[in-house]
Amino acid sequence: MNTALKLRVILDVKEDVFRDIEIKPEQNLEELHHCIVKVFAINPGEMASFYKSDKEWNQGNEVPFMDMGMSKEALTEMRNIQAGNILNANNPNLIYVYDFLNMWTFYVEFISEVDVELDDEYPRCTFNYGATPESAPEKDFSGKAPKANIFGDAFDDEEEEHYDDDDNPWA
Repeated sequence: MNTALKLRVILDVKEDVFRDIEIKPEQNLEELHHCIVKVFAINPGEMASFYKSDKEWNQGNEVPFMDMGMSKEALTEMRNIQAGNILNANNPNLIYVYDFLNMWTFYVEFISEVDVELDDEYPRCTFNYGATPESAPEKDFSGKAPKANIFGDAFDDEEEEHYDDDDNPWA
């Protein structure tokens, strides 16, 4: 028996949408890229990049589909990196961004190594949960966390106008 890497690929949306993918360690990231596009049923043919990531999902060094020469240093392209050399128990996370105009964003997490049959085709989807939305969710690039509105409409703009900080003993 051979082994494959079992990965969970999670789409960055409010609802749970993810796919479990198995890929052989010697297959490259370009093959994983094509598999993700296929199993999430998103329009093929757009540029994409993987980003190294830590356990808190902070974005690190880029691994592009194609080096466009826009970086100060040459970048190693997806086709030149084997999946097993970048995803393992010591380095379990990657961020995958597809279609830089729409910013489909995915979290790729190493789950385990599994025994596989020699004659099966890889990479392959082994589990499918949730429906891919028709369009990529909008991204907030302001760098600010969204304000939580825990009170709903209880305090609307009219009431705020009548509030006087001088009356607040806690201010």
